Amino acid sequence: MPLASLIAIAALVLAACGHTNRLSEYPVLDNIALYETRVSPKALDAEIWIAPPPTDTAQPREVGWMLEIARTAAEVIAEAEASRKLQEAIVPEELALAAGRGFQNAAETYLRLRSVRSLEDDPPFLVETILEEFKLVSSGFGVKAEIAVRSRILHRPTAQIVWEKREKSSVPLQRTMPAGLTPGAATVASILNAGRLLSLEPAEIRRILSYAAQRAGEQLGEALRRDVVKLPRKGA
Repeated sequence: MPLASLIAIAALVLAACGHTNRLSEYPVLDNIALYETRVSPKALDAEIWIAPPPTDTAQPREVGWMLEIARTAAEVIAEAEASRKLQEAIVPEELALAAGRGFQNAAETYLRLRSVRSLEDDPPFLVETILEEFKLVSSGFGVKAEIAVRSRILHRPTAQIVWEKREKSSVPLQRTMPAGLTPGAATVASILNAGRLLSLEPAEIRRILSYAAQRAGEQLGEALRRDVVKLPRKGA
């Protein structure tokens, strides 16, 4: 098979996997970029649902979160109160910003891609983090945030995608999230159940959800780090 055909097939496979890595083709190291975050319309729809735990006799289904989370909390919290607290606490734009911080920390650390304030600084790169899905899922083990985030680095002069990856994370909600803690390291005792979550004030719930979103961004940052490791080194 001709080399050009093999390259084309490899490109299609890479695109199907949802991961683009062309860091070696652009002068991204020790450069500047404008970091931006946004929310996809799908995320705005998804954030008002909570999925009930599946059973052996029924297919999992989605119901309005204010009904299900009140049931999961053994009706300790009134439905109207649950609705009010979560409506105040779930701010998609803040969640996107938190996810963006998680990815930006990695880009600045491993690519040394410094942030600028605006396009007036003429940065050659844009770094976008997009919140695509955000859903709370309650079970007997506690409440988790299912978060889908996409981050990408674009080369402004050519409008080409330099790096891109989408990651879907399931992050247990915890009252405290120490630095360096990975979502999978959460202990059962530390995970909030629906009743404990809804006993908190909206501002505290908002902080906990932001921690979860930042962890999702950090997972993308870890994928970036692994790709940076593969870059050829000067003098190597």
